[in-house]
Amino acid sequence: MKFYIYIIFLSLVFVGCSKKQDEPDDLAQIVARGELRAVTLESATSYYMIGDNEMGFDFALAQNLADQLDVELKVVIASSLNELKQMLRDGKADFAAYKVPATRSVREEFLSTNVEVMSNLVLVQAKNRKPITNVMQLIDKDVYVQRHSQYLTRLKHLNDEIGGGINIKYLSDTLTIEEIMYEVARNKIPFTVADNDVAELGKKYIKNLHIGMPISISLPKAWIVRRNAPDLDSAINRWYSDIEKSKYLRFMTQRYLNRSNYFNNFNMFVLKGNISPYDSLFKANASIAGLDWRLLAAVAYNESRFNPNTVSPNGAMGIMQLMHRTGKRYGLNDSTFFEPADNIKAGARLIASLGKQFAAVKDSAERIKYVLAAYNAGHGHIVDAMNLAKKYKDNPNIWSDNVEKYLLLKSKAKYYNDPVVKLGYFRANHTVKFVKGVVATYEKYKTQKP
Repeated sequence: MKFYIYIIFLSLVFVGCSKKQDEPDDLAQIVARGELRAVTLESATSYYMIGDNEMGFDFALAQNLADQLDVELKVVIASSLNELKQMLRDGKADFAAYKVPATRSVREEFLSTNVEVMSNLVLVQAKNRKPITNVMQLIDKDVYVQRHSQYLTRLKHLNDEIGGGINIKYLSDTLTIEEIMYEVARNKIPFTVADNDVAELGKKYIKNLHIGMPISISLPKAWIVRRNAPDLDSAINRWYSDIEKSKYLRFMTQRYLNRSNYFNNFNMFVLKGNISPYDSLFKANASIAGLDWRLLAAVAYNESRFNPNTVSPNGAMGIMQLMHRTGKRYGLNDSTFFEPADNIKAGARLIASLGKQFAAVKDSAERIKYVLAAYNAGHGHIVDAMNLAKKYKDNPNIWSDNVEKYLLLKSKAKYYNDPVVKLGYFRANHTVKFVKGVVATYEKYKTQKP
């Protein structure tokens, strides 16, 4: 209650005072205009999009903060940490919903909030490469880091500490650490440096990644605000103190930061002679989707393993794994999301809608791959990949080695910053795997059930 009284009081103060032209926005001004502007970076831990849905741990917390302040959240994406800090300086954002390393220069210029984690820097290399266990083994080795980053600063200090010899190679600041770790895992570059928490999460979805020795002590990373916005800093700290031990924060931490294969605890249950316990429902709704019922069943199997009660780490619900907003658009309400009959019907309606949206892909066998990809990733990301295929003179109406290729390339800055791309960064490995999985499952079902 004190938190809300504090906000209302500051709002009244603002209404009673005239704002100078060059006065920076603090909490009262934010509440009065009804909009909280968060600047962040696209990353697996902070912010990304799945379909039309904004996701990410820092994004979810920022949205909760905005809800508590009773204002709208506006997210601004910076291309690098330097740009993020500059946006704060220029007043284009109110705070950074991204955990910025608390270096001396950051502490001097900004206020670090209590939304923080402790993390040390680690060496990252491919699992199939002989591990580095001693800093002296880095002599004559190439280590790649972003040009303007805390990783470079620490690597230079380490190089001085051992008397030199590390070959420091520079990468663009616009590359995400996830992109760089992918290059390491593919053996395109030998070594990089990352925050331990980011590297640990990356290891869960990037194969052939090894987290090596620490190269720094543990230091804080935190959301930051401008020094001339102390009331916003105080409000963030009060809000975070309220949620720090809450079920909400534990749930979001589990959802975004402790992800594992959330199907592991659900064993597929198949009745003898059937594909699933819900065959009659798939058959009843196949005509809505315009699909063989076994293909509709294959979608459900790959989405939920036929578990009608599952909720994914991204918030998708039920046997067909529909996001809340999407499910409501296709007929679900809060009481029917976990009802197999209703969830399957809504999934079939979504598939039918996607089929119409990709009508330009004339070959039905090709079109279904677009539909499956859009079902998993959202229509917009697939259109982006089609636009890239067309621009680079590949075939936008062929999936394999064409649109599929450009969907995967949307995790690279060159492609997600291309003018023909509307939805920006996307990590497509899961979507590509999903399409292949559904097609393979369908082929299997065709041989065992007419």
